[in-house]
Amino acid sequence: MHAHHALSVLSLALMSVSPTLGCDPESTGAGEAEGVVSLRPVGGGVWLNTSSIGSKAFSEFDMTGLLHDGVRLTGVLLKRPNNQWLTVTAGEVVDGQLRAKVGNTTYTGAALVGSRWKFQIPNYDYGYDDDDDQDDGYDDNAVRNVELWISAYTEVAVNEGLYTFQTLNEQGQPSFICDADAGGSHAAIPVRDISVNRVTGQITARPKTAYLACTSGAIGKAITWGYKPWQRTLTDFEVATRMVRADYCFDGKSWTQDGTVLQVRDVYNINNFVYDTEPTEVVWTKTGVACLTQPRNAIYTAPQVTCGGQPLAVCPANVTLATYPNALFWTKVDTRP
Repeated sequence: MHAHHALSVLSLALMSVSPTLGCDPESTGAGEAEGVVSLRPVGGGVWLNTSSIGSKAFSEFDMTGLLHDGVRLTGVLLKRPNNQWLTVTAGEVVDGQLRAKVGNTTYTGAALVGSRWKFQIPNYDYGYDDDDDQDDGYDDNAVRNVELWISAYTEVAVNEGLYTFQTLNEQGQPSFICDADAGGSHAAIPVRDISVNRVTGQITARPKTAYLACTSGAIGKAITWGYKPWQRTLTDFEVATRMVRADYCFDGKSWTQDGTVLQVRDVYNINNFVYDTEPTEVVWTKTGVACLTQPRNAIYTAPQVTCGGQPLAVCPANVTLATYPNALFWTKVDTRP
């Protein structure tokens, strides 16, 4: 069992947007300038994901080239020594790793640095043509062809790594698709065969799909905190992402505040409390929040948190993970000065 230090819920730019997310500081980043701020959940908090291509929210794509989530993968080119370019014939994600195949040869990890990932965005809204009769050089609802490239790779475990994707924004300037996390990284973790509803936070299985989970968003945070979706059920992983975001009602709304320090104890023996005497926040189960004592966002009291119009049950003083069936996480708010 690892007694991890208290976990800081610092919202990066989950989708460049999210308490996925509570009372986020005012943003002045490029994502907001490009209109991504419209994806920010009500009330601030931690974003589900922070990735985007310009003004287009972007997190997942179909590996076979089918149109999915408003984008279509049209090709991948692999850069080899002497500026040789190979056309990738198939791709997949396995346990947090991208794999690209050229014939019978598979490339992964650092071998993908410099690779070019070509996408088409039908019905693209540039956000500049506002029907004001001004010729700004962009046409709303046009097809946009974009290219992403992997600029960096860091291996964090065997066959598991962090990929940094960049692209050119609408002004032709290089930009990261992920907002920076607390450590300044713009990296993403590839996740296999999931689709995430940006409104409700629900995670469902979708074959042949790659999801790029920014370490600055809740999906990526859940993984870096140890709750890897390839090691547990989708239900358990979804609860982990809701725990990261303080999504008490399991409806996509975050009740946290940017910068809140959180402690987590879980049934997997991955994380544990450092300061056991701090007040209980919530016990999280497979089917919802079992009880709530101290909301993560200090501007709320427990009675103010209602789900479906009803307040949540208050946690008993002697609560443990064993108090409730199917409990997965027990969280505490770090109130120390």
